[in-house]
Amino acid sequence: MKKYKVLYIDDENSENSKTFADGLSKNGSIEITIIKPTNLEKLVAEIVAKQANIDALILDLKLDGNQKGDRTAKFTAPTLATGIKTKYFSENGIETAFPIFLISSIANLKKYYDPDTSSHDLFDFTIPKGSIGKNGDYYESIIHSITNAYIEIQKEKTNFNHLLALSIDNEIPNKIFTSKYLSGKETSISEISQYIFNEVIYKSGVLIDEYILAARLGVDFENSDDWDNLKAKIEEFKYTGIFSTSFDRWWAYDVINWWNSNFNKSLIQLTASERVKLIKEKFDLTELKEAQPIAKTTSTKFWTICQVYKKPLDPKDGFLVDGNLLNWQDKKYISLESILERDAKKEGVLLNPAERERFEDIKSEYK
Repeated sequence: MKKYKVLYIDDENSENSKTFADGLSKNGSIEITIIKPTNLEKLVAEIVAKQANIDALILDLKLDGNQKGDRTAKFTAPTLATGIKTKYFSENGIETAFPIFLISSIANLKKYYDPDTSSHDLFDFTIPKGSIGKNGDYYESIIHSITNAYIEIQKEKTNFNHLLALSIDNEIPNKIFTSKYLSGKETSISEISQYIFNEVIYKSGVLIDEYILAARLGVDFENSDDWDNLKAKIEEFKYTGIFSTSFDRWWAYDVINWWNSNFNKSLIQLTASERVKLIKEKFDLTELKEAQPIAKTTSTKFWTICQVYKKPLDPKDGFLVDGNLLNWQDKKYISLESILERDAKKEGVLLNPAERERFEDIKSEYK
C-alpha cells in the first residue's frame, strides 16, 4: 500500500496536534507533517510551494483560535480551502488537485460548520477530534482511500468502468452518472470523488453494505459463525473500485443473480427462516442464524434495514425517511419502534412528511 503525504494545519499547541496526527497515522498508510497557520496569502503560497510533497490536506476548523506567537490566522478552514481551490490549475498555482479533510471538536462542528452548508463541498470528509482515539484506524483508512481516489480520477476522469472496477461493456455508469459526469467537461476531480463517495458508496442502490446484504439473505450476521464462509461464496461480487479499501460493498444485482442461479425460489418472496434454510442445505453452513424481526413488525421478508437500529426490516413494516434520493437509489426506512421510542429523533432521522398520517393512525394502537 502506497504511503501518502498529508499536511496538517492546526492552531492547537504542538503536543495536542501531534496526538491527533499520531492517532490518524498509526497504521503507517499516511505520513503527517504539522504546521501552524499564518496569514492567508502567505499560507496559500506555502502550500503552493510544498505541493510536490502534499497528497492531501487536513485543516482544523478554527484556525483563528490561537492569536499568540509568530504564526497566527484570522480566518477559518472554509476560507483557506476556498483560497487553495482557486489555485488549482492556475498559472504558477497548484498543478494537481488533492483532497481536503476537516478536523474539529464536535461542539465546533455543530456550532460553526454544520449550519454553513455552502462550505460543505469544500471538504471531502469531516473528522471529530474526540473520536480519533477510538476510531483513528477508520479515519486513516478513509484519508488514504479518498487520496487514492483523487489520484485515480486524475488519471481516468471519465472512465467510470475503470474507477468502479467494472467490465468495459458494463452499463451501470450510464445508469448512475449524468451526462455532465460522463463528459467530464464541467466537473472537477473533487466533484467526481464526492459524488461516488456520497451517492454510490454511502447510499444503497447499485451497491449494498454488509447490513443490507445480510438482511436480504436473512442472516443474523453478527451472531453467525458461518457468515464469513457465506461471504466467501459471493466474493466475486464484492466491489473492488475506488474507496473499496475502506468500505465493504457488494453489487446488488449480482447477488440476486447468484441467488437465482443457486435456488429456484424468488429471494424477495421468502422469509428469513426460509432463506437461511436453503443456504444451509445448499452449502452446509450449519452455523448460520436467521435474522430476527424488530419489535412491532410483522414480516421477516427482509429487504432493507432500519436506519436507526441497523436491523433487518421488510419495507412494508417500515416508514420512509425524509430526504432526497436519486431514482436508482434504494429508499430508506425506519421502524415503528424507533419512532415510538424516540430513538429516531435522538439520531436526527426524520420521518417523511408523506408518512405522518399513516404513523398517527398506527401510533394510536400503542397508546
